[in-house]
Amino acid sequence: MAENQLYDLAILGGGPAGATAALYGNRAGLSVVILEKMMVGGEITSTDRLDNFPAFPEGISGAEFGMLLNQQLENLQVPVHTAEIEKVALSGEVKKIFTSAGEYASKKVLIATGPEPNLLGAEGEQELLGRGVSYCATCDAAFFRNKEVAVIGGGNAALEETIFLDRFASKIYLIHRRDQFRGVKGLQDQVLSLPGVEVLWNTTVSKIEGDNKVRGLQLKQDGKERNLAVDGVFIYAGRTANAPFLEGHELDRDKNGYIATNNKMETSLPGVYAAGDIRQKYLRQVITAASDGAVAATAVAQSIYTYGGQF
Repeated sequence: MAENQLYDLAILGGGPAGATAALYGNRAGLSVVILEKMMVGGEITSTDRLDNFPAFPEGISGAEFGMLLNQQLENLQVPVHTAEIEKVALSGEVKKIFTSAGEYASKKVLIATGPEPNLLGAEGEQELLGRGVSYCATCDAAFFRNKEVAVIGGGNAALEETIFLDRFASKIYLIHRRDQFRGVKGLQDQVLSLPGVEVLWNTTVSKIEGDNKVRGLQLKQDGKERNLAVDGVFIYAGRTANAPFLEGHELDRDKNGYIATNNKMETSLPGVYAAGDIRQKYLRQVITAASDGAVAATAVAQSIYTYGGQF
């Protein structure tokens, strides 16, 4: 911990939610620190293009977006410490965060570590991430206009994203390992009515092929191997909240680990806030994550200044 400092706000995660909270907290005069295990920008940095964030008329790469966020934090001298969260002590006046880089103490904590997509586990998946492998059609569908793509999954998310992709792709192969979908019937009916969608039942993916971008898939369908040429693959094997350090804490969360908050981003634990995709929420996008971060930091500042820093 830097000079045994007691921060006003420790932010766990440096994605759009955490970074925005740090900007707002800094401007409000709070002492803040961001603890991020990888790089500022979070999951968005692996996205090839970000086209739906305001003020970037030509779009921007996820990596560049992350670099600009980092530059803005540097300009305001907001400390970003590379650290992996190992455990936390949140039930007390002083919150403690134990990390790979040491121990931190803070009056308030903002959890903004986001979710993690469940990996399919196929060969080539991680190597081609951002090069045709995606976990978000809402983010990346426009890059596959008039191209053939595959969607893997059978739940609501896979069905919803297939419907969204149908506006862009010329052909969609919907790959499901079972012989029926798990999603709601209304979505099933809608997907099955789309002429551009072909469902491959009883099919699993053994390999995602490509060099610098996705070229195709190696499949096993009804026990037989086959190859399928596609330009992209959207994987929906589920997502889980990325907060293993919260296990054992009495914090209201749903079955997938997403944190319940009120409209000030306050959780069920006093002095603990959550923002971005780690929250229970309707839409998980960069812009909504940034909005959450602004709200959370403003609420923290109001809490600290209203009570004169006493807790």
